[in-house]
Amino acid sequence: MSAKTARMNLSGAMDFIKKSKYPLTPLYEAITNSLEAISQRDFSSGEEPLITVRLYFTGLINEIKELQKIEIIDNGEGFTLESYKRFGEFFDKSKGYNNNGTGRLQFLHRFDKIEVESKYNIEGITHQRSFTCDTAHFIQNEKDGACDTTEEFLTKITLSGGVFEGEEKTFFDELSIEKIIKDINRQFLLRFYLDAQKEDLSMPKITVIFIKDEEELDSQSLTPESIPEPQSIGKIKVPYLKIVDSKADKVAWKSVEDKDEVIKWAHFKMPEGDLEKNDVYLCSKDMPVQALTFKQIKKKESIDGFKYLTAFYGEVLDNPKNVSDTVDCFKFPDKKETETSVSDLFFDEDEEFLFFDSIKEQVNRVIPSIYKDIFDLRSKQEKDIERIAKAHGIPIEVALKARINLTDDEQLITKKIYIEQSNILAEKGFKAKILHESLNELNPISDNYQKELEKKVIELSALIEDQNKEELSRYIIRREMVADILKKILTEELKYQRQPAIKGKKKEKEGLVHDLIFKRKSSDTSILNDLWILNEEFLHFYGCSDIQLSQIKNDKGENLLIDLTKEQIEKYGIKPERRPDIFLFAEEGKCVLVELKAPRVDLSDHLNQMGKYCRLIANYCDKKFDRFYCYLIGEDIDLIDIPDDYDETVNGDWLKPDESIKSNDNNRNKIAIMQTEIIKMSSLYSRAHRRNKSFAEKLGLPDLLANDGI
Repeated sequence: MSAKTARMNLSGAMDFIKKSKYPLTPLYEAITNSLEAISQRDFSSGEEPLITVRLYFTGLINEIKELQKIEIIDNGEGFTLESYKRFGEFFDKSKGYNNNGTGRLQFLHRFDKIEVESKYNIEGITHQRSFTCDTAHFIQNEKDGACDTTEEFLTKITLSGGVFEGEEKTFFDELSIEKIIKDINRQFLLRFYLDAQKEDLSMPKITVIFIKDEEELDSQSLTPESIPEPQSIGKIKVPYLKIVDSKADKVAWKSVEDKDEVIKWAHFKMPEGDLEKNDVYLCSKDMPVQALTFKQIKKKESIDGFKYLTAFYGEVLDNPKNVSDTVDCFKFPDKKETETSVSDLFFDEDEEFLFFDSIKEQVNRVIPSIYKDIFDLRSKQEKDIERIAKAHGIPIEVALKARINLTDDEQLITKKIYIEQSNILAEKGFKAKILHESLNELNPISDNYQKELEKKVIELSALIEDQNKEELSRYIIRREMVADILKKILTEELKYQRQPAIKGKKKEKEGLVHDLIFKRKSSDTSILNDLWILNEEFLHFYGCSDIQLSQIKNDKGENLLIDLTKEQIEKYGIKPERRPDIFLFAEEGKCVLVELKAPRVDLSDHLNQMGKYCRLIANYCDKKFDRFYCYLIGEDIDLIDIPDDYDETVNGDWLKPDESIKSNDNNRNKIAIMQTEIIKMSSLYSRAHRRNKSFAEKLGLPDLLANDGI
């Protein structure tokens, strides 16, 4: 009986062997074949092994190029009878290098046509073989015969008819020669290194050429001299595991004695221009198959101008049964999946497993020592990030999510964590907006109104970071401490107040309260201040403290007053050097003035001071102000001295609601209105304390805010 070989249908083979997820897989497969062909040939003295890759593009304008075909040319042993036979049979594993015998199907997953022209030698006679393949017929148009021996000893594979869509089309349209060189370098780096360790093998010169509309655009090469030695090498041992007791309630595993697999590793350090990204790879047949991720090693990051590639390789990774047919992942058993089958009737308690989890575990153990310098730098930087985040009141969790590189300085780190916080707040803000928009679904007169409202409050509260809630607690406690210091100033409990004055130096009285609320000589309210103690809104107003009226500017850098002439100043007795204690730009055409007096200064002696400021500003401001809100703050005032046009407020203070300001000319027209409020510091403290206590109770703070009164 004659032996016959079963042939697989091409369409069925392509359905079975799926398309690789990497667009350049056909090129890698062709280069791999070329490397193997070169390794099988005995080169004469002085002859150099070569691989040339030509990419042909079309496009009507310079900015556009569309991939038309790829040619891969080598001067290896060619398509001999043996290699030609293997090429035509799928799943033929007779070829060396632990192949699955399916790689050429990747050609047809991305290109409609394969053309092969090859010269090879039989008993000293050069033959030329040619054939084509397409998605309907794997091999056709076969030709083979002797040829002129003077012709160059070459094999050329042409891949054409590619139809690319979506992300794959974008990939090829934007492909650069630099990227291909880097990708080939990364893909074959381990193999080049290992081949160099063998006496009879050397890396070929690989040249990549870009051609557009028959005109060469660029050419770059990889040579043996450009391939680095690994910075370090080593190995790990991965144990086989077996179940301890399949009948136990909890699954437990034990190592199989004296049974493990050795996996070697090589760590390469390369100039950033030679490597696209940092990678840690598990390799099969000495080429990357599956990348592993470590948060300390960022893909695009360069360290002092270098990038790194660490390749793990070994016999167990080369074994075809452990690699997917598309050669883009490994097929070792998963521990969790295996554990779910332990209780099955047919589970073999004596079976020994090499888990992918065990391989990753051993890789995880050795990576910190391989990348020790980077891990140490990353650890130090994380502490710096936490310090910067804390200083700026940004949650640590938010800061650590920012994409920060090891080479980033403090200024850039600060900028990036602010951007990260902004992005998170924007996302939460959108969710909060949706929640607020849903309020129209509530009905205050319905029985479940309070319950439904509370649900939405809880949803919105969940968007606030726990750390932010802690920050709010600290903020309220700080506010109460500020209020408490004000109380101590009034009762003269501060150590500074009780110590005798230094000889020749006057002790501050008014300045204590002034600097407590808003530091004197400050020209920008964006710095830390405690204007909230007067009014919460004042925190959001731009202004200054103890600055001459002539020098006050708004947040756009525009002067408060017009340029006054010497004649105007002398004629009207204008005093632009006057310095209100606090001046704030409120809404358009409105401003706030605050005058602070020491606790024992009689406020009734200064009732007209605010009017002088307002009249000067109203008459000579660069941009019109028609409303002034004035606050005279102290502690000592006799009720009998308060004018009749002041009304007592609900807080026990005094308010003069509307006072006209006239133009400083002969017409004396009404040009603005000022409102003056007289507030005692003790009242200021009591009001601040009540607000703090209300917040503190809601936050569940301990009873730190007891009011002892003044």
